Amino acid sequence: MNPPEDIRRIQTDMLIIGSGVAGMLAVVGAMRSGVRPMIATKSTYASGSSSMARGGHSLALGHSDPADNPDLFFEDIQAGGEGLCNERLIDIVSTESIDRSAELDEWGLGLVKTEDGRFDQVPGGFPHRYPRMVHCNRLMGKPLMAALSGKTKSWDIEPMIHIMFVDLLKDGDRVVGAWGFLYREGTPVVVHARSTVIATGGAPQLHTLNDSPPIVTGDGYAMAYRAGAELIDMEFIDYQVLTAAPERLAGYPCYSTGLLTAGGHLLNGLGARFMEKYDPERMELTSRAMNTRAMAMEIFEGRGTPGGNINIDIRHVFDAVNQGPGKSIIATMAKNNIDLSKEFLEVGAAPHTYLGGLRIDEWGRSTIEGLYAGGEAAGGIHGANRLGGLALIDSYVFGLRSGIAAAQEAKTREAPDPESGNWQDGLADLADRASRTGIGPSASDWRQSVQDLVVSSLGQVRSEERLSSGLNELAAAEGAFNDVDNSGKTKRQRWDCLRRTYETRNLIEVARMLGTAALARKETRGGHFRMDYPERDDANFLGNYVVSKAGDTCRAELRPVPGRDAIAPPPPGEHSTAFDTVSEA
Repeated sequence: MNPPEDIRRIQTDMLIIGSGVAGMLAVVGAMRSGVRPMIATKSTYASGSSSMARGGHSLALGHSDPADNPDLFFEDIQAGGEGLCNERLIDIVSTESIDRSAELDEWGLGLVKTEDGRFDQVPGGFPHRYPRMVHCNRLMGKPLMAALSGKTKSWDIEPMIHIMFVDLLKDGDRVVGAWGFLYREGTPVVVHARSTVIATGGAPQLHTLNDSPPIVTGDGYAMAYRAGAELIDMEFIDYQVLTAAPERLAGYPCYSTGLLTAGGHLLNGLGARFMEKYDPERMELTSRAMNTRAMAMEIFEGRGTPGGNINIDIRHVFDAVNQGPGKSIIATMAKNNIDLSKEFLEVGAAPHTYLGGLRIDEWGRSTIEGLYAGGEAAGGIHGANRLGGLALIDSYVFGLRSGIAAAQEAKTREAPDPESGNWQDGLADLADRASRTGIGPSASDWRQSVQDLVVSSLGQVRSEERLSSGLNELAAAEGAFNDVDNSGKTKRQRWDCLRRTYETRNLIEVARMLGTAALARKETRGGHFRMDYPERDDANFLGNYVVSKAGDTCRAELRPVPGRDAIAPPPPGEHSTAFDTVSEA
């Protein structure tokens, strides 16, 4: 079948896919480098998991304790990541995050300050040695997105919204843009670009219970994987310890900073406090990875609630929680007729941050020419477990850096051939799918079956038997891609079904990477728990698993952890800091 005729063809210097914090800071980096980028998003502008940010972000300012400094922050990040963090990347994050945060505050973020004008810093959980969390008077997400969108809109950059990118365009070994479709109107789109930045976030929709927007489906991971990029640490997921489980509140994030740090207790379905079995010294104040591992084991061994979850009890510290960061959680529960001064709240562990992603250098360059990544789409920063407050600063630093580097490359490259990239075959297949009715499951049913498979076989409690079974089932589930029923009463419904179908294909690719790396890692470390290998094994597995596409299979290879001296060259025309004031007109 031939490609459709009503194709929107676009040539741009630089394409940014994703409009969360990393995507918008990539815009800032590009504009500072003298390149006007195109930014495209699957939802509205601005969007993504960044809008859900609540507590704040961590900085080694030393405002709460003058003994704190970036070197100690570096050590805590590596300890939290259980030895797997790329040391060059976290060295940069621990230092440059201070300037990035101050800049965001100048743009209107509204961080809380003390009477002497210093930033107010509160505890961010283990293993932070000092209180490092800076915060707003209200939840962080909305003011953060407002500050960044206001900054980017000041340049009159018109984002392309409601676009589902299906695949990257390649000319030889080089990425030269992406193709997809505007799913609200059914228009195919082909974008050729001198450089491309992936800022599409993680893949929380692999799990039914999650705390992220439904559009975050691992698209960047999957597109990069199919294009031949290497991805790193895909077996590690940072689970949100306290995600509300009652149906009317399912997915509402009750962040541990507000409840556990104040002294809340985790109780199993028998009403017993259980963390003493898993970390008798720190109890609930242990790492998020240990908390969620313990919760998963209690449920797996039959001690969960009737709904298959765990309870949080804050009755004994209700007043303290209500005077701190947990105040908004108490208010939300009260509006839903749950009085936390008198009753438990049923919670589950839900994926909060994907710790892996595209393997990048310190400028956000991937392993394919022309392709960059920042934020949750990039891996290597967090290792096996993420410290509280690091997801945002990761996006601040490498969103900006990837924008700078991609812009510098765009200046030095010729415009790609508008016929390059083999988009014709992809659009022909898209047109075929849009014109026929499938004989298999609906897009929603197919998605649910994949989510159920992931939770049952590739979730928090892992073993060789469960992982192998899950990978085999994934291969079978993928076969439904050509049979999904994309029919609908209206054109818009049909194209929306197509969007969800392509998203689920991407989720399957991500699950395959996750399962392959998890099967190879025969140990327990951070957010990766193997029942059959319950101990950490530095002798054999102190390294990062890098996955890549090898024909029809996924290949996993153990690599040494990059050290602090693993320095990549800066982009042409930029020095190592790259953050001097530049005209932004």
